[in-house]
Amino acid sequence: MAQTFQDFEIIVVDDGSRDETVKTALALACSEPRLRVFRSETNRGAQAARNAGAQAARGKWLAFLDSDDEWLPRSLELRLRVAAVENVEVVHSDCYILRKDMPQDLFNVPVLRGEIYSELLGYPGPMFQAMLMSANAFRQIGGLDETIVAYQEWDTAIRLGRGFRFAYESAPTFVYNCQEPDTISKDERRSAQGYSQVVRKHLLPIMLRLGPRAISNHYRVIARHYSLAGDARQARMSSFIALLWWPVPVVRSCARLLKRSMSGMIVSKTRNQHFHEISIRRS
Repeated sequence: MAQTFQDFEIIVVDDGSRDETVKTALALACSEPRLRVFRSETNRGAQAARNAGAQAARGKWLAFLDSDDEWLPRSLELRLRVAAVENVEVVHSDCYILRKDMPQDLFNVPVLRGEIYSELLGYPGPMFQAMLMSANAFRQIGGLDETIVAYQEWDTAIRLGRGFRFAYESAPTFVYNCQEPDTISKDERRSAQGYSQVVRKHLLPIMLRLGPRAISNHYRVIARHYSLAGDARQARMSSFIALLWWPVPVVRSCARLLKRSMSGMIVSKTRNQHFHEISIRRS
């Protein structure tokens, strides 16, 4: 409501909440004609909520905001301006991050500009709160994949990057709130599962564009998530898959170990031969 760019509509999608969300939103809607409220009786997940809102939208542009985060006042103005100047259908930006017991700080989001499909296959892309996309781009990718349990924005960015150029707004446009204990980003097991879903879904283009080493690196990230979740079995399995895709580091380590061992054996043999010769002379 505090945006400097005011030509917008607000679509609130309540995903089966049990607090005062619906009551508060409906009360606001009574005095704000741009606000519409949609309610799901059951919790269908963030992607389903985003799809519902996007499909109900009437505007030419879509921007998303999670319930625990906050847009800065010029968020829409800045991103729409970049979209117009650079003639693109996807814009993302930097943000501030808010951590528990820590001052608000700049997040330093990686800058992604132009045709970035290959880059997005290599590492996670912008967050939903940062992305502004055209309604046309949303329709072209067939909406959001509701089966992805985490790293949903990464999957979405990859699919957008396949057909659209990206632009970047360097000024922070929102505050990313990581203070709450129940945020998706803090669920390591869910993060591991979602990351794995995205890698498997885009496995072929990752392989063709970036090679097996990139896949190995992705499985190392998955292993790290499982390790942080306390699931040693899945962590070991993911590490093993990473090794299968790119065994070169292990081969090199074994080669160095073998070289050191052979060098040691040669030195030992030389010393033994020397001592044997001394022994013979003394005899």
